[in-house]
Amino acid sequence: MIKVIELRKIIKTALKSIHPHVHYQSAPDGSDFPYLVYDLPNSIDDGSLEQFVLDVDAWDVPANGDTTAIETLIDSADKALHRKTITVNNELSVTFYRENRLPLTDDDPKIKRIKYTYEARTFERR
Repeated sequence: MIKVIELRKIIKTALKSIHPHVHYQSAPDGSDFPYLVYDLPNSIDDGSLEQFVLDVDAWDVPANGDTTAIETLIDSADKALHRKTITVNNELSVTFYRENRLPLTDDDPKIKRIKYTYEARTFERR
């Protein structure tokens, strides 16, 4: 089992259960708003478990500047992940814990963004 690939599948499935537009690392040009982008920028392995950092960004370009749509979207993503444990084939388990919430300012003032960062603790049965 390749842990990062399995972890990406778990995350994508959880996020797609609440929204159809989910991308890994970046959204392709021309993607429909709003959308979610997730990334696993780093991990630490202490020998008994590996902890990943998971970033989930909600992006939108609302006509009136209202952030209600992405606030609702990121809240739904949080409900799908925070304090949830997901197991794959009795081989890999991951539990997500939200660490922080950040409103982000984009270079384009029309773009609204919110980022949630999680700790993803993985356990493998060997």
